[in-house]
Amino acid sequence: MRIILAKDVGFCWGVKRALDLALKSSASAKKVYTYGPLIHNENVVEMLKTKGVEPFPKQKPKSPSQTRLLIRAHGVPPPVRAKLSASGYGIIDATCPHVKKSQKIVQEYANKGYQVIIAGDKKHAEVISLVGYARAIKRHPPVIVISSTQEAQQIVKTKRYKLKKKICILAQSTFQPRIFYRIVTIIKSKIPTDIEMVVLDTICQAPARRQDAVKDLAREVDAIVVVGDYKSANTTNLTLLARSMKIPAFQVASASELPVTKLKKYSSIGISTGTSTPDWLIKEVVDKLSEL
Repeated sequence: MRIILAKDVGFCWGVKRALDLALKSSASAKKVYTYGPLIHNENVVEMLKTKGVEPFPKQKPKSPSQTRLLIRAHGVPPPVRAKLSASGYGIIDATCPHVKKSQKIVQEYANKGYQVIIAGDKKHAEVISLVGYARAIKRHPPVIVISSTQEAQQIVKTKRYKLKKKICILAQSTFQPRIFYRIVTIIKSKIPTDIEMVVLDTICQAPARRQDAVKDLAREVDAIVVVGDYKSANTTNLTLLARSMKIPAFQVASASELPVTKLKKYSSIGISTGTSTPDWLIKEVVDKLSEL
């Protein structure tokens, strides 16, 4: 069996930065918490616990001044940040710089009176933070979150989604570029000509490069294994992309989940990973596949 790694695997630089901040903080502070999972990878979250970095508990720590609190890589809405800062915790901002850039864009255009439309998953932490930045602006119209081309069609057909005269469309950083631009095309073709529409591609190039790498892999292997957490949007997108190219694709969080019986029949297997997948998990998967 041939095992081929995609061109780009492992942590992206934003995730690596967040982890470096967490580990550095654990070495210098009495207690370090993360506000929500630092990144979307349960194996990494468990590893951080062994280093003294844990998710923020339901029962608030008694000594805020001696506690360090990391803002997760996906960011948080302004009211949440303000509340945490006012509580007296030592705040360490691990928000991905790319996400921060999107937050500033939302804030800027909301201030200019644009209605913000976000292509992404409304339940994703990053999208929640972006929506919060628009809502923080007084008198800002309702933020619209679109996750599919079908929802885009509804936006322009349903009266309750009455669009304002100026709209700004951007994307969750891990959104699939092809779907984003299809959404943009649908809205652009349906809205009245007197609506001003600004399109801002805020998709991070790290997951975009991985999608390109999966397309390349699909042309030279019999099946693809995508390694990453099930809560990771960019990991799931890679799996869906591979399947859309009519190639068998299996997403696993660790080597123990590999469907060995199914994989044995393939003579070549490609391996791709989400941006929050650590090297040690990739090695374990490669080692187990090598045994076949």
